Amino acid sequence: MKIKFSKDKNKRSIAIMAALVTVLLVSTIIIQFKSVDQYKKSDLESLREDELKTQIASYKSKYEETQQQYQENQNKIADYDTTSKENKQTSNLVDDELEQTEALLGLTNVKGEGVVITLTDSEDDHFTSENIRYLVNELKYAGAEAISINGYRVINLSDIVTINNSFIVMNGKVRLNSPYEIKAIGDRKYLTSTLNMKNSGFVDLMKSSNLGVTVKESDNITINKYTDEIKNEYMKEVK
Repeated sequence: MKIKFSKDKNKRSIAIMAALVTVLLVSTIIIQFKSVDQYKKSDLESLREDELKTQIASYKSKYEETQQQYQENQNKIADYDTTSKENKQTSNLVDDELEQTEALLGLTNVKGEGVVITLTDSEDDHFTSENIRYLVNELKYAGAEAISINGYRVINLSDIVTINNSFIVMNGKVRLNSPYEIKAIGDRKYLTSTLNMKNSGFVDLMKSSNLGVTVKESDNITINKYTDEIKNEYMKEVK
């Protein structure tokens, strides 16, 4: 019985030792796994931190570049805006000068205060082209800015001539007949006083020849633009 007991005791001891060894091995493996796991976590955290720092630096650099580009674009926009305003002002000045020039040349419709003069032939006498030219010159001297005869605009190149002592032609093709209606835009008071000067004014001179002349002031006179083509056959620009 002792021998048997001894064998059982030995077996039990061996089993306990095997169990302890197993526990130790398992514990060692678990500790190693934990160490590896902790290393990986710390390593990953370290890598992530470096990556974040790199990304932040990259984003900061890109942000600064974007800000610089934005500022450059803002400066360009400001320059464009200034240039645009200057060009617009220049364009407006050119447009104003062109408009004034066209008005002086008779190439635009105009309106304003002035006088309307009606000339009527009598049974014994009639108006000549010389009479009408004289009237046009008197109106210009009195400051008339635009003149028309029977609805046709008079410009500096306009010619008024008598054909065969029977009718008057203006601009080479417009035939004028009595009554002649002359419109003039300007200071209506000054125009009227100039035409009605005693003994030397146009009205007295024509009435002395029994020709009919009436002068009416108006606040609203419209004169249409010159519609014929203006040609320069001999005049050339000097460069």
